[in-house]
Amino acid sequence: MNPALLSRRTLLGGAVAGTALALAGCGTGNTQSASVPAPTSTEVVGNSEVTVYAWTNGTTIDQNFKASVDAFNKEFSGKFTAKINFLPYDQYWQKIQLQYAANQPFDMYYWDVQAYAHYKKGLLANLEGVVSATELADSSKYPVELFNPWRFDGTNIYGIPENIQSMSLFYNKAHFDDAGISYPDATWTWDKVQEAAAELTRKSGNKVERWGLDIGDLGVWWGLQTLAWAAGSAFFDKPLEPTAFTMTDPRVVEALKFVQDLMWAKHIAPRPDERDAASQAGGFAGGMVSMMPGGTWNITSYQQMKDGWDMAPLPLYQGKSVMPYWLGGWVIPQKSAALSAAEAFALWRATKFQDQMAADHDWIPIQNAARESDAMLSGMPDGFKAAMAALPSAQIGDLYTANSQKILNEVYGPAFDELFRNKLSPQDAANQIQEQATALL
Repeated sequence: MNPALLSRRTLLGGAVAGTALALAGCGTGNTQSASVPAPTSTEVVGNSEVTVYAWTNGTTIDQNFKASVDAFNKEFSGKFTAKINFLPYDQYWQKIQLQYAANQPFDMYYWDVQAYAHYKKGLLANLEGVVSATELADSSKYPVELFNPWRFDGTNIYGIPENIQSMSLFYNKAHFDDAGISYPDATWTWDKVQEAAAELTRKSGNKVERWGLDIGDLGVWWGLQTLAWAAGSAFFDKPLEPTAFTMTDPRVVEALKFVQDLMWAKHIAPRPDERDAASQAGGFAGGMVSMMPGGTWNITSYQQMKDGWDMAPLPLYQGKSVMPYWLGGWVIPQKSAALSAAEAFALWRATKFQDQMAADHDWIPIQNAARESDAMLSGMPDGFKAAMAALPSAQIGDLYTANSQKILNEVYGPAFDELFRNKLSPQDAANQIQEQATALL
């Protein structure tokens, strides 16, 4: 499948469920939701046993989820009990939709952008009272400003965040050592990356045996948009219910050209067919690529690499670097059969469980102290702390509108595929996306 078509969560868990946004027959279309009882309330609403739903993320992460449920049950013994069910990602949203249609929604489930459609239908609980009554509202303990994208109505939050992900430049330390090149850091520009990539590339005759650079997640819309951000622009005017796309802004077109040129005019990075071959041979994790920008969710898998590796902040583009971020956490239906228990589980994972999340190294904790703790940093690459230091100025890497999946998968994806295959010019790709995406607003 073409990487440009993939959402961040698709890269984690499987193919996007195309019917997840339909929700025919569900809800009233009213997005106004009454706030659920705050955790300071003595009122227990609903069942004391909560069933938690998430999509499967592989053996390690799934086992850590199960262990957290066991720990929650021990701490809340006699009051609440939780159990967790996993579904493949391509079945997850379909099942959620069916449960809503049957008026029997899940007690709670793990957030992804498809849940924004549930908010639009008035199906999600307003959790502002829940969050504001806890330490999650303390800006000295949590990156509170980064929660704002989940305040879909501009005031109230509709999810409980527990982890955060971002994007960095990953690099193979052994390759740098062999070439006698200093490691990337926050001062590196994309010009410097290209210079190093030329030195790191290894050829046998005309055949490239190792690429110094792969475009990585610059090949996905949210990765490429980081260059537009750095240049002072964006792909659309705002991530929440955009009113206009800005793809024809010259700064956006220049960003598209920059990535296309890496593969074609300069050929510093592999072209699509060459990328496929390098990936099949092991890609970055297999030592076939020296540098690659990518999401921080790759950290767990890279821990298994034979060669030493590290990470650095995204390189400077036109003098600036802006990293994307994404929140992970929980949403709770208004009609959850275990409202208080669901609230308790989500809050517990976002507060008391954060130290263990740091030690598990599967997700990056949302709590500042846990994210910066020795438990988190131990065993992590040296550049992790520097990469995370850019979070306060990060921008959300999502698009929230009812047609977001259609826009991204059917408009951005095909245009980027043609761009990266050198079958569309940057200007033509921008014009095509601008016209087709605007028609879907």
